[in-house]
Amino acid sequence: MSRSLPNASAATLTRNRVGRSPYSGICVTCIDGCLGPCEVGRSAIRGREILYPQPYSKITAGSEKDYPVDFSDFNIHGTCVGAVGIEADSDIAVFPAVDISTEVGAENKIEMNFPFFTGALGSTDIARIHWDSMAIGAALCGTNVVIGENVCGMDPESEIKNGKIVESPEMRRRVETYQRWSAGKGNIIVQMNVEDTRLGRSRIRCRETGR
Repeated sequence: MSRSLPNASAATLTRNRVGRSPYSGICVTCIDGCLGPCEVGRSAIRGREILYPQPYSKITAGSEKDYPVDFSDFNIHGTCVGAVGIEADSDIAVFPAVDISTEVGAENKIEMNFPFFTGALGSTDIARIHWDSMAIGAALCGTNVVIGENVCGMDPESEIKNGKIVESPEMRRRVETYQRWSAGKGNIIVQMNVEDTRLGRSRIRCRETGR
């Protein structure tokens, strides 16, 4: 059960004028002539501002839901399945001897030095601005980096012919930044949405490796 409070959210910079009803989410007394600071009023006047957390493209968002239970209410006793131990010798069982490498994929497997990869950094300004640090960090770690959706479509310098993308300097920059620092483990995952599929696949190849 979600105990989030509707129609007034820090994520969309909306609030209620007076106390709200926990069921309708609007103010207890919704008054004629109100400037509409709640999500109902803001949606009617400036609808697009309620679609995404605000200020759009300048933030990364977390959940503000207040659930009846929290992860801290649980004690999880896990176990390693299929783990291979190391010799019980204090000079051998040292931290650098730990191997957490893994691989993903059914047939064409991608080897990774670490069992994690980044979230999708898409077409927003915050993703563009911080791409280098995320991509270089993932490349040095030997793990996957994810290029989010609609990067080509939102690139003002993209070249589109016959409705298909043929060049995107921003996509090229992202690919080449990662591959310039890659040591061979990990790879690039490109997320696609409906705009990406309509524009076709971007044929971006790294000058140094050709991958």
